Amino acid sequence: MTTETKPNISFGGSIPKIYDDVLGPVYFEPYALDIAARAAKLKPSTLLEAACGTGRVTAHLKAIPGLKLTATDINPDMITIAKAKNPDNNITWMQADATSLPFPDNSFDCMVAQFGVMFYPDRIKGMAEALRVLKPGGTFLFNTWGKIEENAMSATGREIITQFFKNDPPAFYNVPYSMFNPDDVVPVIKKGGFSDVTFEVITKDCVADSAEVMSVGLVEGNPIVNAIHERDPGAVEILKKKVYETLVERFGDHPCKTTMQAIEIGRAHV
Repeated sequence: MTTETKPNISFGGSIPKIYDDVLGPVYFEPYALDIAARAAKLKPSTLLEAACGTGRVTAHLKAIPGLKLTATDINPDMITIAKAKNPDNNITWMQADATSLPFPDNSFDCMVAQFGVMFYPDRIKGMAEALRVLKPGGTFLFNTWGKIEENAMSATGREIITQFFKNDPPAFYNVPYSMFNPDDVVPVIKKGGFSDVTFEVITKDCVADSAEVMSVGLVEGNPIVNAIHERDPGAVEILKKKVYETLVERFGDHPCKTTMQAIEIGRAHV
């Protein structure tokens, strides 16, 4: 695994709404509950959420008693949805790059990032920034997706799309599923300055109301759709149909059900 990725991939335009409406309940909500519960156990007074996306984790973090919560994301279209879902005056919203945070040293008791670190253009710098803005003894909690083969719905989407574009397959899926091995991730964390690192592999049910709805999310609810449009705009409907048929065959419909895996990582600022 390399520590550098392509520049931040844009979740703009129509993507954030489909991402939130379709993929949100299936992929992100189960792990949002998990990571927010871990943060709550720390009883922080100040917390920074990086890569807040459409605000699924934010909605649970804001329930922590007495918390001063700052939520950030690099994509303004994501923040727009997050703010609409969480119209609380006690949340500070800000567009920010997690590898160049606009906060003083030692500002927060805790930092949380759900499924965002994989998209950092410089992961080691992102770790160093998290360390910098945390108070002594503070904790950075984040999760990453497990191996794509352990996330069968996403693996199905990648399989269908790469087969369609077999001569020049879009590489988007290589990014979100690129930090699946803790043995590779821990050295990146330590190079960023952290020394106390813990992790846990968490498998959860992955349940969509229907394969048809999920096919829309897999094709149009993430930046893969931009790559598809660049190659062949007419392929979107073809791919949704093929993904739908394959999901039904493998995981059923009403519901469409399998499992998914993520790595939950926590580390303390020493």
